[in-house]
Amino acid sequence: MDAKPLSIGKILSERQRFVVPIYQRTYAWTKRELEPFFEQVRGKSDELLSSGRVAFSHYMGALLLIPDADPVFGRIQAFNVVDGQQRLTTFHLCFAALRDVANHYDETATSAQLTDLILHSDNIPMRDPGTERFKLEPTAYDRPLFRDLIELDRPSLRTKYPNAFYKNGRLHPSAPEAMAAYWFFWDSADAYVTQDQSGDQTEPPNPTSIGRRLLALSTVLFEHFRLIVITLSADDDAQVIFETLNSGGKPLAAMDLVRNDVFHRAAKRGEDQEKLLTGFWSVFEKPFWKQDVVQGRIRKPRIDFFLGHALAAEQGKPISLGELFAEYKSFVTTSMFNDTAGELAVLTKYAPIYAALIEPSGDAALARLARRLAAFDVSTAYPLVLTVAASDACSEDKDRLYDLIASYVVRRALCYLPTANYNNTFVDVAATFKRTGVSEAAFSNYFGTKTGDTVRFPSDGELEAAIRTRPQYGWLAQPRLRLILEELEFAARDKFNVNGSLQDGLSIEHVMPQSWVANWPLRSGVRVPIDETVIVDEAVRAEAQERNALINILPNLTLLTPAANSSASNSAFEAKRVRLNESLLKTNVTIAAEAAWDEDAMARRADIIVRLAPRLWPAPASPTEHI
Repeated sequence: MDAKPLSIGKILSERQRFVVPIYQRTYAWTKRELEPFFEQVRGKSDELLSSGRVAFSHYMGALLLIPDADPVFGRIQAFNVVDGQQRLTTFHLCFAALRDVANHYDETATSAQLTDLILHSDNIPMRDPGTERFKLEPTAYDRPLFRDLIELDRPSLRTKYPNAFYKNGRLHPSAPEAMAAYWFFWDSADAYVTQDQSGDQTEPPNPTSIGRRLLALSTVLFEHFRLIVITLSADDDAQVIFETLNSGGKPLAAMDLVRNDVFHRAAKRGEDQEKLLTGFWSVFEKPFWKQDVVQGRIRKPRIDFFLGHALAAEQGKPISLGELFAEYKSFVTTSMFNDTAGELAVLTKYAPIYAALIEPSGDAALARLARRLAAFDVSTAYPLVLTVAASDACSEDKDRLYDLIASYVVRRALCYLPTANYNNTFVDVAATFKRTGVSEAAFSNYFGTKTGDTVRFPSDGELEAAIRTRPQYGWLAQPRLRLILEELEFAARDKFNVNGSLQDGLSIEHVMPQSWVANWPLRSGVRVPIDETVIVDEAVRAEAQERNALINILPNLTLLTPAANSSASNSAFEAKRVRLNESLLKTNVTIAAEAAWDEDAMARRADIIVRLAPRLWPAPASPTEHI
C-alpha cells in the first residue's frame, strides 16, 4: 500500500485515468455539499488575492485507488476508484465549469490549462482515444452526461438536454446532479470573477480583474486542495475494500451495498458487468428510487424500502429494515441462483409494480388499491401486492384480490381493529400464495381459519354494526374518512354519471352538527338546554345521549363545500338542505330529500350504506362471523 498527500493539481496532471467501478453509486452531490466546498475555494482565493499566499491547504479526504491492470505499452494507465469518486468527480465538474467561464471571458491561457486537467491532449499515445482522453470515467449511467459536460459549452448543453431547463434557460430542479453541479460552479465562478475586491459586482466587468480572480480560483484548486491518495496492490479486492470502508460512519443505502455485492460476484464469475447494468440494474439508477421517503418513523431512500418489500414478497417472511444488506445476502445464499442475471431478474420484476403503487394513475384495480393503501398508510401490504401482481394469475383474479386486500384494510379500520400485526399477516398470506398459488380460494381459506382480533377479516355483519353504531369522525384520520365518503358517493351513482369526478375543495361535514342543541330538537320535539347537565327528565337525557352517540357515525357524515362560517354548519336542517341541494353529489341529494334529519333518517342512510358496502369492500367467500 502506498499513501501520500497530493494536491488535486498533481493528481490530475499525471498521465493516468480514473475509472469508477460499476458497483459504485452514481454522482450524488447537491448544494448541501457543493456550497460549503465552493465557499472553501472562494475563501482561499480571497486569501491569495489579498496576501499573495495561502497559509494552509485544505484536505478533502482520501482517494483510494487500485490499478485496473498492469501497464500496457501505448495505453494510459487506469486506476479503479475504490473510494473518493464523489470528490474526484466534483473536482472535474468544477474545473470544467471554470474552463468554460474562462472561455466566456476569452481567458484562453487559463482555459487551456484547465482543459489539460480533465482531458489528455491529443499528442499523448492512446489505443482508444475516444475513451482514454477523458481522465475520469464515471459509472456507465453517469458517463454520457459527464462526457457532454466535459466537452460541450452551456448553450450546447441547453440544446441537447431541453428537459433539464425551463423555457427561460434556468436549470430545472429535476436536472441530474452532475448537470446541477456544473451549473452551480459556473454561476458561482462567474459571480466571483465579476466582483471587485469588496465583493460588489463591477459594471461593466473589468477584464483585468476577471483574469486575476479566475486565475486565483484555478490556482487554489490546483495547489491547495489535497487528497490522501492511497494506492493498493492489484491483488487487493477493490469491491471488498469498498464494502469494508463503508461499514462504519454514515452508512450507504442498503442497495449501494447490494450493488457492490452483486457486481462483485458477477466479476468473479466472469460475467459481463456492463450487460448486467444496462439490462437490469439501470432501472434503479433513476431519481425516483433515490428519493428519501418516510415509512412509519423510518426515513430511507425509496429503493431501500423497495428492497425490503421485494425480499418479503419473495421469501414470505418479515424483513428487518435495519439489516437489509444482511437479509439480501442471506436470500441470495439460500436461493442458489445459477447466475447474476437470474438474481437481478427477481428484483427487477417487482420494480414497475412498486412504482405503480407509489405513483398510481387511472382507475384500474391496482391503482385503486394503491390510493387506499396510501390513505391508510399501510405499506406493510406491499409485499403481498407484489406477490399477486408478479404472479401468473389471470387479471380478473388479480383485480379481485386487490379489492379484497383493500377491503381488509378498510373493514378493519371501520371496525376499530388493530393494525399492529399487519406486517406479519400480509407476508404470511404471501407465503401461503407461494405454497399454494395465487388465488381467491387460497386467500379465503387463509382468513377462514383466523379468528383473533389481530388478524381476522371482519364479516358483513360486523361491518354493518360498525357502520350503524361506531363513531368514525375523530377515529379515522381525515384523508381516510374522506376516501371512504368519496367511494360511497361513486357507488351510489347510476350508470350515467358513475365516472364523474368530485369537485375540488370538498370537506367532511356533519349533517346534524356536533353542536346540535341550539337548532335541532329531539325526535320527541323537546329542545335540549345548552347545558345538558341540567336536564332533569331521564327520558330526555337518554334521548340526548343516544343522539350524541350517533353524531360521529358514518351515516351522519358527508362531503360539502366548507360553509362561510361555523354558524352555517350548525344551522337547522332546513337551512342546511339548501347547501345540500346546491351540491352535485348524489349522497347530498338523497340526504336533502329527507323531510327531517334525525336518528330515523340516519338509520335510513345507514341502510343505504350497508347495501353499498359489500360491493365496495367485499368479503372473502367465507369470512368468520364476529358480531
